Amino acid sequence: MRVLFISVPAAGHVFTLVPLAWAFRSAGHEVLVALAERPEWATGAGLPVVDVAPGYDAVAIAQKVLEDDPEFAETWFRSVGPDRDISPRAPMFAGFNRPLVPGTMEVVDQWRPDLVVYEQTTTAGAMAAARLGVPAVQRNLGPFTTGRTHQLTAGLLSDQCDEYGIPAIPRPAMILERLPPSMLHARPEGGFMGGHSYDGGGVLGGLWRQRPRRPRVVLSLGGGFSARFFGLGTLPPVIEAASKVDADFVLALGNVDTSALGTLPPNVRPADGWVPFGELFRTCSAVVHHGGANTVLTAVEAGVPQMVALDPQDVASEAIGQDVRDRGIGLTAPADEITATMLERLLGDETLRTATAEVRTEVAGLPSPTAVAAELTDLVARL
Repeated sequence: MRVLFISVPAAGHVFTLVPLAWAFRSAGHEVLVALAERPEWATGAGLPVVDVAPGYDAVAIAQKVLEDDPEFAETWFRSVGPDRDISPRAPMFAGFNRPLVPGTMEVVDQWRPDLVVYEQTTTAGAMAAARLGVPAVQRNLGPFTTGRTHQLTAGLLSDQCDEYGIPAIPRPAMILERLPPSMLHARPEGGFMGGHSYDGGGVLGGLWRQRPRRPRVVLSLGGGFSARFFGLGTLPPVIEAASKVDADFVLALGNVDTSALGTLPPNVRPADGWVPFGELFRTCSAVVHHGGANTVLTAVEAGVPQMVALDPQDVASEAIGQDVRDRGIGLTAPADEITATMLERLLGDETLRTATAEVRTEVAGLPSPTAVAAELTDLVARL
């Protein structure tokens, strides 16, 4: 069987597809990833990639969408419907997907996949499955529901739908949630999948080899888009609070330029380039981050408590922060209100570690990627 995976080029979106892609390859199926801008996010996982949109620039696309629609620009990253429905963001998703469509359609016409797997915002994947009439699987990203996102996005891409003979976007054959049941705020749209999170490869340097002599805390903004698009504005107040805590803090920002942060306090240091979060988190006592579902679950797998530094520009930060707080696995606060006292509580509150261990056990008990791949193989065979 041939399985096509497709995602918009954001690290957390791509990474959430990798474990299932590995499971299909391990079972002997052919796997191909349709991606743009950052093919290394999938090639680094040992997966073959087709660059379906050379020259793609996610930040430039987002900026142009907002420039072209000032009214939408005022609300887009804070606009969600009831039950955290992300369909009000369809104009942005249309901007991200439009450049992906021609190359993706060329891939499906030539390669003829039997199954298409896409993440929640990649309508191009739903369009690809519809063009061939094959089943599709949607991987959700975290705290949000889909609603009519793909129908509205496809409506904004109606010229491409007409060009490629796509009259409608059918419901996927399966939806896989990203967060475990105990962390979902809204009713699940589909089933669940456990297994370890994938967070990229990298050379493990001194931070990994040297066990900390005092608590170590990671400060992160995820895989790069948030830092590139929103900037580093949430970090200075957190760094200021960190400077007053008896702990070492590691800035894990990948290859993002941190010069705008100026001189860092003695107990705050940047990591060297991209560091796999899973390995780094296991050497740490806590994590402070922007609210990405991948980061949340990687911290859970490492058994460490977390704090979501809320960004007023980013409703995703607020939503995942609520889920983290309500489940008891971490703390949340607006980034500019985080204090040394809060960070000390993060390090010392054992109830956070207890709840984190509970969620880690819950995730471990969910169906594995191998089991999900086998179920999907049977589903395709029956159609």
